[in-house]
Amino acid sequence: MKVVELINKLNEIGYDENTELTFGFADGNTGEWYEAPFDEITYGIDLTGEPYHNDVINIDMDVDSVKEYQKDKAECAVIDIVEEMQYVLNKYQRKLIF
Repeated sequence: MKVVELINKLNEIGYDENTELTFGFADGNTGEWYEAPFDEITYGIDLTGEPYHNDVINIDMDVDSVKEYQKDKAECAVIDIVEEMQYVLNKYQRKLIF
């Protein structure tokens, strides 16, 4: 996204000094949305290793600190493992029966 696109969108929506800007992300598997804390803005030599160039600015979010996201991902992983174990056990049981 170009900075001017963001600025234009903000101007279109409208904002004032009390408007909050949040950063978030969606889990691609579940569609669940999470707000992630703003971490830092990097640019220039810190981002590209080159002297300052204003063509790329990076806004970091701290996804790892979103506890609800971590909990949901762990629960999904457990469910996936249980389902896989059930599949293997069912497959094994069918071989014993026949």
